[in-house]
Amino acid sequence: MLHQEIITQVKDQKDARKMTIRDISEHSGVSVRSVNRIFAGEDVRYSAIEAVLEALGLSILIGKKRSA
Repeated sequence: MLHQEIITQVKDQKDARKMTIRDISEHSGVSVRSVNRIFAGEDVRYSAIEAVLEALGLSILIGKKRSA
């Protein structure tokens, strides 16, 4: 399942850009069903998540955790 913080940021960006699920689907090339699954926090392919993030002008930065 996608982390809730990521979902919240994606939803906020969707609202800020005044985009519909269909708009995101068209801009990302990801099916409406898969976009809905992302917003519901369901498991989807990483490539679908990446495409939706790109369509919204977002990205995920993955880095190594610092040792305590």
